[in-house]
This record gives sequence, C-alpha cells and structure tokens, in this order.
Amino acid sequence: MSFSKTIVVGNLGGDPELRYMPDGRPVASFSVCANERRRNGAGEATETQTWFKANVYGKSAEAVSEHLQKGDQVYIEGRLKAEMWDGRDGEKRLTLNINTSDVQFLGKRRRNGDGTAAEAAGEAQAGGELSDDEVPF
Repeated sequence: MSFSKTIVVGNLGGDPELRYMPDGRPVASFSVCANERRRNGAGEATETQTWFKANVYGKSAEAVSEHLQKGDQVYIEGRLKAEMWDGRDGEKRLTLNINTSDVQFLGKRRRNGDGTAAEAAGEAQAGGELSDDEVPF
C-alpha cells in the first residue's frame, strides 16, 4: 500500500466558488497561496509563492463558501494531483490540485468594508465577550 498527503497553510487568492455535482453534492473551489521566505548564502532574503487549487466537498464545501473570503488564512490537507496543460501561448503549465480531506479556518483578513471580522477581532482584544452567533467564522 502507498499513500500521499499534502498539508498547506496559506491565504485564499479569491473567494471560494460553490457549485454542485450532478448527484447534488456541493463542491467549493478556491486558490491558496503559500509563501516561503529563505535566506541565501549571502544573507539576502528571498520569497517564493506556490499556488494551489483546493477542492472541498460536502458540508465542508458549504461552510467554506459561507465563511471564507479572499485573503483569509486556511489550513488544508489532502491528496495532491499535479496537472500539466498547454497555455494559450503554447507553453506548458502546471496546476497543483488538492482534493481536501481536512480544512481549518485559521484567521480572517481585516476588512474595512463590512467590518464584521475587524469588529469581532477588536471586541475580543478589548476583552468584550462574544456569543457564538457573533463570531464571524
């Protein structure tokens, strides 16, 4: 028997897209960017970004679609499938797809528009008590 599992912690590159399979099962898809910072031999810092496309199924897909937005931090784990394809320019492209087995919401990006995430975080830091209904995720 052989087995492979990939774990990624990163930020959503866009809002999740919710759709339904022919059997009615929900699927949410979103991109995740994982940043890695390293120092080379000369002490100079370099940063690389790796993008993944995540697919979440079932009740988790609905929760992801409802509670996550672009910029939010997420932990995902699942099976990695690399897909090669030809771009419009004729160049080979690689997409790293993860069919998730676990998704955890790690943090909300501060938003100025609707304020819900920022307000809840501010109340929690100020020592105000929040009910379960007031937590934005």
